[in-house]
Amino acid sequence: MFERPGVQPRLRLSRATTRLTLWLGVIRDSFVTLMPVTFFGLGALLLQNLPWDAYQGAMTALGGKVWHERMNVVVLATHGVMGLVLAPLIAVHLFRRLPSIPVDGLEVPPVVAALSALVNFMLFVFAKPISSESFGRNAMLQGIVVGIASTELLRQLVRVRWFAPARVPYDVESNFYFGIRLTPPVMASGLIMMAAVVLSDRLPRLSHEALAAIVAAVNSHGTAAWLLSMAAAGLNQILWFAGVNGGNMLDVYATDLFARADTVYAGGLASRTLFNSFVLLGGSGATCGLIVAILLVVKQGPERRIAQLSVVPAFFNINELLMYGLPIVLNSTYLIPFICVPLVLCLLTLALVESGWLTLHPVVLLWTTPPLLSGWMLTDSWRGAFVQLIEIGLSAVLYLPFVHKAEADRKKREAEAAQVMMQTILNNVPARTPLIKRHDEVGHIARGLLSDLRDGLNHDRQALSLVYQPMHDREGTVVGVEALLRWRHARYGAISPLIAVTLAEDSEEIHRVGAWVLNEACACKARWNAAGHRQLTMAINLSPIQLTDPDLPARVSTALRMHGLEPVEIELEITESAEIPGGHVVDQTLRQLAAAGVRLSMDDFGMGHSSLLYMQRFPVSSIKLDGSLTRLVLTNSTTADVIRTITALGRSRKVKIVAEFVETTAQRCALVELGCDIFQGYFHSAPLPEQACLDHFTQHGLSASSEF
Repeated sequence: MFERPGVQPRLRLSRATTRLTLWLGVIRDSFVTLMPVTFFGLGALLLQNLPWDAYQGAMTALGGKVWHERMNVVVLATHGVMGLVLAPLIAVHLFRRLPSIPVDGLEVPPVVAALSALVNFMLFVFAKPISSESFGRNAMLQGIVVGIASTELLRQLVRVRWFAPARVPYDVESNFYFGIRLTPPVMASGLIMMAAVVLSDRLPRLSHEALAAIVAAVNSHGTAAWLLSMAAAGLNQILWFAGVNGGNMLDVYATDLFARADTVYAGGLASRTLFNSFVLLGGSGATCGLIVAILLVVKQGPERRIAQLSVVPAFFNINELLMYGLPIVLNSTYLIPFICVPLVLCLLTLALVESGWLTLHPVVLLWTTPPLLSGWMLTDSWRGAFVQLIEIGLSAVLYLPFVHKAEADRKKREAEAAQVMMQTILNNVPARTPLIKRHDEVGHIARGLLSDLRDGLNHDRQALSLVYQPMHDREGTVVGVEALLRWRHARYGAISPLIAVTLAEDSEEIHRVGAWVLNEACACKARWNAAGHRQLTMAINLSPIQLTDPDLPARVSTALRMHGLEPVEIELEITESAEIPGGHVVDQTLRQLAAAGVRLSMDDFGMGHSSLLYMQRFPVSSIKLDGSLTRLVLTNSTTADVIRTITALGRSRKVKIVAEFVETTAQRCALVELGCDIFQGYFHSAPLPEQACLDHFTQHGLSASSEF
């Protein structure tokens, strides 16, 4: 077969886009992990620089003259090592999210990637003169690049046979094994990084006075302040969008653009103080407005959480969490507003200053001085704070349409991932990895749903409910119901109970879900008893995992006693779609339930988990034939013979046979002839709410009786 031209390039582009998305997600996760360090350093920075003389005097009296230095130690120990810490953090996060690499049948520990990234980062640092900026915020881009490159490089080198040393005995301790086995790949990675360092040193350097001639030419015009301010704002935003600290780059290579630090506004140059206080509100991109827009538009999801976490840092013009966590860096959705919003604010501020409405005073402020406070201090009036407030609102309005688009794209991706997750569960993929442990979008959706399920158990009781499907005997009389879980999700609507149960089983929440279902079903049965329907049996589903709980028999007894029920009024259906665990605890639990008089039923009989052997482990009062059998009874003679054999076994063991998924008259008649005793399915009734189920009893002539 021949491939159409252009298919391979498109495939490579798709893979590159997927990889870039993964990298950006890893960067976001790493910045979230750094939040404790960020806030610790931010607190010290705030305490150190609050611009009130009374406060500064009180702190000096309390901590002595060296208290500033002590706060500075905290800043250096946190913000001063951001780049250094990011490299191994990103390496670990990326290593975990990429497919695992087995080495001689063992999984490579992510800590090796962190070690490699740390060494590679230090190679870049020690290749140049070391300063306090070598490890901190100015080195964050270097940390990001080194962390990603180290992991990707190590994954490739581990696969190279040449880097495998002499075979290490398998019976040695795993840490020692990997220490020997991965030494050559880590060394090779370091040598490649060293070559990159040497190559980077040979690249031509940009002159620190590269813009001097341009600035001199512009200064000959009366609009120099406007042109240079707009140029500085545009360059700053373009650099930040590429992930480079624009402020630091401009400070090094574009010093000619700006007036002196102690000059608030100069008619022929851009003003750094004006930039920090009126243009970059919340950080580069004027992201205070973006945070407001996100909080207005996005009602739930990671973007809203990131915006909420960014509120306090943005108050001090720190927005790395937004830049790399949302992300804004290399995000085409935010390219236009990220560059244009600061330009609009720059024009507005210059117009107000040139018109004389804003008068700026020569006050030296740190770039971390909060908005409103910085405006008041620079103008010594309410006007400065008022302008900043208007600019935050204006930037929010300008960001709004782009936030709407980003949210629509997110919802589309989320819906696709949710569909994949649900299909994975509904298709019953064997030996699957628990969905909540996956590191992709599917895992993210699964963890979100699990959190919502917990909320439903704890608070939102309207999200979870039970419906009841009647069971009829051969004569058509209602003899019982099965309690079925329903979950109404705020975003996804009705979610299959199989998905809810699977998520609960993957997280050990199944014990709480099971307890909730047991209590609700018993409460309903008590109300039906009061209405005169004590003779009905309430069938309640039980996950095999619940049998590992030694407190289950006591919990069942408590529920029966609380609602005034006899043990024979309920029947616990143990699903056979999953293997019942072995062990002393499970066997003892089953014996205690049977000894208490609670009926046990084998649900989904025929799914292939040693059905017949289970009948040796505990007494069974009924067997429910799986729908895979009952649906084929009219079209598959082998299936009919299997059902006939099961019903014969049931008669010999005095066990009732219940046929599920009975939907037609012909199907029901065939199942009657094959020996089935009880029938459940849409032929008789769909699952019904509690009151509708009572009406169904009346319609089918079920008389009220107090006897069981």
